[in-house]
Amino acid sequence: MLTGGPAMTYVPEVRATPTNLVAFVGHQVAGTPGHDLLERGRAEFDGRVLPVAARTESFDFSAHADGDGLRSFLADYRDARVFAVHGDATARFAADLRADGFNAAAPAAGESRTV
Repeated sequence: MLTGGPAMTYVPEVRATPTNLVAFVGHQVAGTPGHDLLERGRAEFDGRVLPVAARTESFDFSAHADGDGLRSFLADYRDARVFAVHGDATARFAADLRADGFNAAAPAAGESRTV
C-alpha cells in the first residue's frame, strides 16, 4: 500500500520513466499512497506528493482471506492450537473461534506463547 518498506525508496526512483511499471499485487485500501497512485497517478513519499509517470497495474495475487476463507482453511485444523496474530480484530476473531470449539488465542504484541 506504499506505507513503508523498500517501495518508499525505489518507487520515487522509477516514477519519472513512463516505460517503468509499478505493479501492485494486492488490494490498495482507500486513503493509502498505493490507492492514491492507482487512482490519481500521484502519491505521497517522504512527506512530498509526487506525480508518477511510470505505468501502474494492479494484480489480484493477495494471499489474504476474509473471515469465511480463514474458517474454511481452519476446518482441517480443529485439533490444533490457533494463534490470531494479524488483522484488524484478532482478539474478537480468536474469541469467535473459541466459541466454535477451537483452541484459539490472540497474543499481544511482544507476548510469547508456546504450542
